[in-house]
Amino acid sequence: MASEVKANKLSPSSGTDLTLGDASDTVIVPTGVTLNVVDGIGVAGGGTGLTSFTAGDVLYATGSTTLAKLAKGSAEEVLSMNSGATAPEWTTAAATAGGTGQTGFTAGDLLYANSTTTLTKLGKGTARQGLQTNSGATAPEWVNSPQSLMTAAGDIIYASGANTLAKLAKGSDDEVLTLASGVPSWAAAGGGAWNLLSTQTASSDSNVDFVQGSGDIDFTTYKSYKMIGTDIDSSDDDVALTILYSDDTGVSYETTGYECTYNYTNYSGAPLATSSSAVAFRMNDLGNAAGETGGFECTFTNLASTSLYKQSWYIGVTCSNGGSQRIFRGAATWSSLDDVDALRFVMSAGTFDGTFKLYGIS
Repeated sequence: MASEVKANKLSPSSGTDLTLGDASDTVIVPTGVTLNVVDGIGVAGGGTGLTSFTAGDVLYATGSTTLAKLAKGSAEEVLSMNSGATAPEWTTAAATAGGTGQTGFTAGDLLYANSTTTLTKLGKGTARQGLQTNSGATAPEWVNSPQSLMTAAGDIIYASGANTLAKLAKGSDDEVLTLASGVPSWAAAGGGAWNLLSTQTASSDSNVDFVQGSGDIDFTTYKSYKMIGTDIDSSDDDVALTILYSDDTGVSYETTGYECTYNYTNYSGAPLATSSSAVAFRMNDLGNAAGETGGFECTFTNLASTSLYKQSWYIGVTCSNGGSQRIFRGAATWSSLDDVDALRFVMSAGTFDGTFKLYGIS
């Protein structure tokens, strides 16, 4: 027959153990009744020995009769054994466990192995860079490609070192490509450049003058000067084109002190040689019939010198009266230490047409 005992506390009559019933008895805790075990139920009694938990906790054995709890890990961590192989722990998945060992990435990152068991990441390169192995052959790296360097029209690619590309931006108009400290660079044209100083066109003129200070004409800047004459027509037949020097800026022109020697060859005749002491240049036998024109190229040196004589040499062609071609070759020295500051073209008679260009030679 069932009986009911009410008590606030049950204590053993001796010792520390309190037994409820025998081994075959069942202790029933009715529905709705709370049984509080203050110190928890030990593992030997089928419990955990723990009094509380947090969501996500994991139980694991720390010994044959004890349990412990492992708090939850962070997002995307995995459960693995610690380095001493004594307990579980939450970690970023290592490469050896099928992970990357990385906790975060940026768009464009690349993964690569930096040892047999670990991965690392290489941040993305800049636009149009190329991927290559570094100089130590230990890891990949981003390097400039020709496309990444050429960012503007006119760029030039060159090697700034072994296996290293660099770019040279375009230069300015009329600059030339040269070397400076072993690498390409743009610079002003050096020796040999022709610098146009003046162009004059004769039209039924008795003379054409190139005078120091007129426009860009400057006989002091360059060592040598070049004059080119084209399409030279004369009003009179069988006349000569000559050049005279001035040392007073064109106030007057010298007609003495020259040693001009020249020869010419007819199309159908033998070479002829002659000379003049009155001019620095002479081409004979310009005709005035239709098509009978002349042209020349003449070089002058030491024009501004006050310690050297003035020298010139030239080559030219004329069509004489009757249409016979003549080729002229000549040279001249003006035996004066005065500086030349003007040149005059003049025919031996009549007027003339033509184009005359004066260049300074760098």
